[in-house]
Amino acid sequence: MATSPGLREVWRFREVIKNFVSQDLKVKYRRSFLGFFWSLLNPLLQMAVITVVFSLIFKFPMKLYALYVLSGLVPWSFWATSVDGCCMSIVSAESMLKRQYFPKLVFPISVIMQNLVTFVLSLAVLLLVLAPVTGYVPSAALLVLPLSFLCLVGVSLGVGMVAAVATVYFRDLQHLISVALNALFYLTPIIYPLETAGGEGPIPHRYRYFFKLNPMYSIIEMFHRPIYEGRLPTNYELIVAVAVASVTLGVGLLVFRRYENSLIFNL
Repeated sequence: MATSPGLREVWRFREVIKNFVSQDLKVKYRRSFLGFFWSLLNPLLQMAVITVVFSLIFKFPMKLYALYVLSGLVPWSFWATSVDGCCMSIVSAESMLKRQYFPKLVFPISVIMQNLVTFVLSLAVLLLVLAPVTGYVPSAALLVLPLSFLCLVGVSLGVGMVAAVATVYFRDLQHLISVALNALFYLTPIIYPLETAGGEGPIPHRYRYFFKLNPMYSIIEMFHRPIYEGRLPTNYELIVAVAVASVTLGVGLLVFRRYENSLIFNL
């Protein structure tokens, strides 16, 4: 299949994306003594608080529950941070766009790539650090993680592109997106499993089907299964995750291409 002219143009600007990502990471950790490790502090504290509180409520084993929370919380944080960052990526680049030409898609992609670097490093470091505490043992199921990353990035970029375009026309959307992300967080099995090893769980059986209709359910399970359970996602989860990522990315590209040329007149 031929590459679209827009994507070919973005590829020609790949060094610009690389420089944006590098610059943003340097600015983020400039004059910071701990540097990158501050990125670990937020998910670590969230995991600790959630683990202590909800393990007491749901009576889950604390060590195993900590691993469950970690394997869902870190990818969710990447997705939520990426969508939120993409939302204002074009609006924030207004002065740059009016001085020099850049493909608009460069800006949401730069946000995604910056967060992806932090996400991959955070997940790897946190698993290594917490392995002695949680008893985590790597398994062959981790080989599915590259596909998990691709699905997560596809969903993040697809939603991010739509959010970036929509925010140019409706600036209040950035606040609505933050509220929606917070609500969706609790509707996605991240801090609670739909079922435990014994088949029970905090969510009654009659409601579990509705939770699985959440597009982010299968995406997050692509991390829960190999990291927490040490096994591959189910066929249903694999198919749905790939389908959701593909459709979301396709819709995002169509919307972005449709409005890309008129964005500069609305900034």
